[in-house]
Amino acid sequence: MLSKLPAEIVYLIANYLPCASDLVHLAQTCKRLYEVVSDEDWRIFRAFIKYRFPGFVPTSFWKDTAQALTSRSRALDKHAIISRFVVLPPTPEDLESSPTRTDNSTIGYRPSIDSYEVWNGNTWADRKEVLAWGAGHEIVMRTKQYGEAKEQKWFRFNDLDTVSSHDDICGLHILRPGHYLKDDNKEHLIFGRMRGDLLHLAIKPNGTHDYVQRFHTFNSTLEHIDLSGGPEPTLAAHHENGTVSFYSTIKEEAAVQPFGHITVESRLAARNKPSKFLSPTLFAIGTGRDEDALAISSISSERIALEREIEVPSLDLDIRIGLPPRSAISSITPLCGQGSTGSDGNVFLAAWGDRRIRLHDVRSHRGFEFTYKDSCDQNQIYCLLPFGHDRFLAGAGGDAVVKIFDLRMPKTYSYTNARASSVDHQNKPRPRAPGLGFADCISYPRKDISLFLFYSPPVHSTRTRRHTRAFSPYRGAIYSMSSPSPLSPTVYAGITDGIVRLDFVSTDDVTGPCQNWHREPLDLDLDIRVQNSTASFPERVLDLSGYERPESDDTTRISKLRSQQRFSYVEAEDILNEHVTGWDRRWKPLDRPAAWRRPY
Repeated sequence: MLSKLPAEIVYLIANYLPCASDLVHLAQTCKRLYEVVSDEDWRIFRAFIKYRFPGFVPTSFWKDTAQALTSRSRALDKHAIISRFVVLPPTPEDLESSPTRTDNSTIGYRPSIDSYEVWNGNTWADRKEVLAWGAGHEIVMRTKQYGEAKEQKWFRFNDLDTVSSHDDICGLHILRPGHYLKDDNKEHLIFGRMRGDLLHLAIKPNGTHDYVQRFHTFNSTLEHIDLSGGPEPTLAAHHENGTVSFYSTIKEEAAVQPFGHITVESRLAARNKPSKFLSPTLFAIGTGRDEDALAISSISSERIALEREIEVPSLDLDIRIGLPPRSAISSITPLCGQGSTGSDGNVFLAAWGDRRIRLHDVRSHRGFEFTYKDSCDQNQIYCLLPFGHDRFLAGAGGDAVVKIFDLRMPKTYSYTNARASSVDHQNKPRPRAPGLGFADCISYPRKDISLFLFYSPPVHSTRTRRHTRAFSPYRGAIYSMSSPSPLSPTVYAGITDGIVRLDFVSTDDVTGPCQNWHREPLDLDLDIRVQNSTASFPERVLDLSGYERPESDDTTRISKLRSQQRFSYVEAEDILNEHVTGWDRRWKPLDRPAAWRRPY
């Protein structure tokens, strides 16, 4: 009998169970199996996570980790998204005095975002999340402690008396816990201004701050900066003239000189030469040249050496009139997954000038391994973000479009493939699985989706750009994206003058029996009065729209426009439609096929 098997054999069996709820059901079989499954703080879920979600960082909260990963994967499969704006409170902690602007800029700021979360207590609820972004010439930071010691603080930093557009923040990175010089009671970040300032700043809990280091740029204009991972991160500063300077962040001196440079000379401007750390020792840069359009170098304080070049003739570039130069690259990101351990950065994504995203492998002799594209949108890609173990997000350079792509590798967890159909022959949904709140779902054809973040940011008192704005749909770019941790269901997306928060969580999770487990980390209040509030309420849940993307090689099907509805409008027919189609119940059922327009 199963209950008489040794614990080690039960752990091996757990590797082959398709759903986390199966482990819960196994524990409910008898007292002995409950003791085996729940032993060592539910360590059996570690085997499940290792097999179904390979590469994620170990944690002691195995049961909660399994719930977080499976719930997020389920929400991604159902395209379940909750969208809100991140709103600065009226009275944040100002770390400096109000400056005077010396220009009359008419365009909004382009936020550089970074975030992280860390578990700093004895329970899953005890976590701290830190979010920071560059709001024009200012830095806005929010620190939020969850759990029993719940606390939230907002800071707004500016160190200038007079400002102009040349003082805008062009790059910002928060040092993670465990980095050198990282104190338990301070938040350390490195930021750069367009005019050439590059500083290491420490913010204390009481609102005071210290300058830890200044990195010498020799007054050269900055385009963007990047920070490698690892316990001893390296800082890269990409200058307007095409030179990339590298700095050590573990030196103790107040003024840090670069230990090396890479210079790229081509006819393209620096903004068309993106650069990115693929790992602590690998660095990729777009050159703008056909013969070595993408160059990967190994970086250390002792030497900088070219490791691999990818040339344009090795790609399947789509060359058409009106597209940028075929060698242009707009974004690069490593596919180390947010949660992968010990990744060497060999696999990465790059957005090319023909509006296609390609997966590259440094170890391969081929120029690329796979191509991802959205045939319905012809905007360039401004930013890329790996999300979870089988997805990545792409922010378009126009029309407020965020694209979700499915990587779906063998042996990875797919909620839709983990269960047989949960709808019987009479189209009646089966009951929800008890225990941890993991629900059954159906198998249905996967559809990729692109979202419109068409809401304009709420107007609030800031000292950055415009102070008044008539409401109008947002049609601009998605400039940056960040997710706090490998387990987080949240993505922060930067648009002109604002930050949009996207939470990937199913409606039945936030309204069902385990709603408290989901709602607290999401800061979600589903009071009907809030959901029916007027458009001026800044923190309301937004009703997004999007379109299904046909397969890249399918030229006969049209895209289907979908739009969300408020939680309070969901009815029994919407719940049944969710079980039949696999789309979250907030997505309105499709009408008859017809031509469509955007909802603005």
